[in-house]
Amino acid sequence: MNERFMRLALELAFENALLGRGGPFGAVIVQEGKVVGTGVNRVTASKDPTAHAEMQAIRNACSNLGSFQLTDCEVYTSCEPCPMCLGALYWARPKTVYFHHTRE
Repeated sequence: MNERFMRLALELAFENALLGRGGPFGAVIVQEGKVVGTGVNRVTASKDPTAHAEMQAIRNACSNLGSFQLTDCEVYTSCEPCPMCLGALYWARPKTVYFHHTRE
C-alpha cells in the first residue's frame, strides 16, 4: 500500500464533507504510480444513490483509460466498499483494493 495515495483518498473525503457536497468518502485509482481516477461521494448533491466515491472513481478512471477494465490498477478508498461498490470493483477487475476505515 502506498500511503501517499491513501492520504489523497482521505483528503478528498474530508474536503467533500467540509464543503457539504456529500458524505465523507473519497477514492483514488492508480495505475503504474499515476492517479488515473478520483471520486467523492455525490449521493445527496446529485440525487443519485449510486454516486458513491468508488463508483465515481471507477467511472472517472475507465473514461480516462478508455476501458471498462482496471487491470493493473490499485484502488485506495477512505472506507470499506459497500456491496454495490464491491460488485462494481469486482467487474472492473483492479489488481488490489485498499481501504482505510471499516464500516464500523
